[in-house]
Amino acid sequence: MSSGKNQIMEYLDLIRKFHSNLPVIREWIEKTLAENLDHAVPVINLGFPRLGKVFPLNLLKSAKTVVVNGKVPFPPLSRMGLPELAQMEKIPKAGITYKDTVFVSHIQHSTESLLFHELVHVIQWDRLGVDDFLLAYGLGLMQSDYRNCPLEQMAYTLQEGFDRQSLPDSVVEFIRRETDAIWASVASLFQRYR
Repeated sequence: MSSGKNQIMEYLDLIRKFHSNLPVIREWIEKTLAENLDHAVPVINLGFPRLGKVFPLNLLKSAKTVVVNGKVPFPPLSRMGLPELAQMEKIPKAGITYKDTVFVSHIQHSTESLLFHELVHVIQWDRLGVDDFLLAYGLGLMQSDYRNCPLEQMAYTLQEGFDRQSLPDSVVEFIRRETDAIWASVASLFQRYR
């Protein structure tokens, strides 16, 4: 019994640590976006016709893509006081999204499917805002592995539908509704820190 209680306490402590590190993570994201602003290209300029059939024009104009040589940028969580999430730093990533900007590996940048996946994250970021996105995403990583983190799972499932040309009607509304449900399922864990 005490082992279970200790695990819960460790889990709650990790949630507290993650929440208290939000300003450092936010600052890292803003710095990364600012450093890459000159290299950001609107998604609409990439010439992917199927994206235009799924997402509204205003999203494709406002969302940006940065092609990077080497590894896509990822916050150094272990140096930010979150060594428990350090394994995420080691996972190879073809792409990652911060707010409205998608960073993709130069090897993967021409993949329409990858950009679809990352645009799902752009909508999730927009829906939740920076802090709540980071909290929901971080908690998802604490509760499961990367692929089964609820926000990732949604993006992968929809990406598979995009690849099969079998998506729900009004994809954007579907993403917003599912994102709201994910947040509703975890928001109470963060109430004490607000």
